Amino acid sequence: MNKLLKLFGIITSLGMLLVLLMGAVVTKTGSGDGCGNSWPLCYGKVLPEAPELETIIELSHRFVSAILGLLVIILAIWCWRKIGHMRETKILAIASVFLIVFQGLLGAAAVVWGQSDIVLASHFGFSLASFASVVLLTILVFEASQTVRKPIVPKRIRIHLYAVTIYSYIVVYTGALVRHTGSSMACGNVPFCNDGQLLAFSGQPGIQMLHRTAAMLIFVWILYIMIKGLREMKNERTMRRGLILAFVFVSLQALSGILVVVTKLNLFLALFHGLFISGLFTVLLYLVMLSLRGARQ
Repeated sequence: MNKLLKLFGIITSLGMLLVLLMGAVVTKTGSGDGCGNSWPLCYGKVLPEAPELETIIELSHRFVSAILGLLVIILAIWCWRKIGHMRETKILAIASVFLIVFQGLLGAAAVVWGQSDIVLASHFGFSLASFASVVLLTILVFEASQTVRKPIVPKRIRIHLYAVTIYSYIVVYTGALVRHTGSSMACGNVPFCNDGQLLAFSGQPGIQMLHRTAAMLIFVWILYIMIKGLREMKNERTMRRGLILAFVFVSLQALSGILVVVTKLNLFLALFHGLFISGLFTVLLYLVMLSLRGARQ
């Protein structure tokens, strides 16, 4: 059932992940101004002559984002028609279209009106939410062809999942602010800031330490939820696996963040850092979706 739709959902989800990583490359390489303040054209042209590397990176990101915007809209309409009977489908379909359009507008605003730190951070935040909504929509396509059991999730764990998911989005914004304010190497040591400076509360070091503190809290929080969940949901295999996967992602996120600092902003490690937070946020949203089903039951 819906084999073609499943394949299309997988392709679109992978494409959205590519857009996220390409956006990170744009940020890490300082290519956001690769086309000046011209949008959707580049320096007033479709293809500038003899473009520099920054221009090629920016143009590639715009091109892939435009294609994925179209694919997301097609996926949303297709899911609405084929699996619209499922409770979450229409909500996710609307959300995916809204988010892909809004993140595009934020990207255009950043180009036309200047690379504002808040706008750029918001652009990444909405890109992450857009990716998660597409992945969840694809998961629903696979669930539509099988009988899905609604999990029984204790209220205490549900509340923790709702709260930590919201908090994870805040952590994402603190990380985006670190990148877009040039604070990535404001603290050259781990876990403290710099030699002779254990903590920092202002300026770029303060932004860096804020993100580290927020990241440490989410690591401990997800560890706690996983331990409680494994103890109290012994018969809920999907929830248990999801909690373990969330902890794996948050652990990899923490490790990659440390290595980014140690290696002085290695590009590939920075991309993996973004990849892991994308996986973590998506898994948490999936666990929230399952929890809501159990709560309604």
